[in-house]
Amino acid sequence: MSPTPILLMLLFFLPFTSLATEDNQQQRFDQIMKMKMAQITEATEELLDRKYPDHDWDQYNFPDYAFLNDGIEMGYRIAVVAPELLGKINAEATDQGIPCYCFCGAMGHRDLLACFLKDGKLDNGYDDHASGCNICYGQAMLALLWQDAGASHDEILAGMKVKFARLIQMREKNQ
Repeated sequence: MSPTPILLMLLFFLPFTSLATEDNQQQRFDQIMKMKMAQITEATEELLDRKYPDHDWDQYNFPDYAFLNDGIEMGYRIAVVAPELLGKINAEATDQGIPCYCFCGAMGHRDLLACFLKDGKLDNGYDDHASGCNICYGQAMLALLWQDAGASHDEILAGMKVKFARLIQMREKNQ
């Protein structure tokens, strides 16, 4: 067989491989969207264990309230290892961090990272807000899982808008 038919076959099948990968990513994204909080927490813990197998979490001196439940702990862990995912320091095309949909903007929180870290900076210490808000730590876990599934920052933002549409509507009514 000459190289030309082989090249033609590759050119024909390559786009379908890409579509299959995108299809798998979309399926995983949708699967995560439908998870209940316990499933999200379990999947996040497994992902963090896989991504950071020998990480010394004690170095962060998390406050006691970060350990009230596993979801809260996962949220604070995400905030310290992936602040660029949650906050405005994200270096992707948009400079919009992930907004928090729990109405904490009234507290001065400009993005989800500020729910975990004072002013969105680890050097300023921890904010206890996320420890009492399942929306905050739930959003952080969703963002990490979606990112791991291959979603871009803009796709994560769009997913948040779908997942928290009712809260967004409530917030808009109250403004």
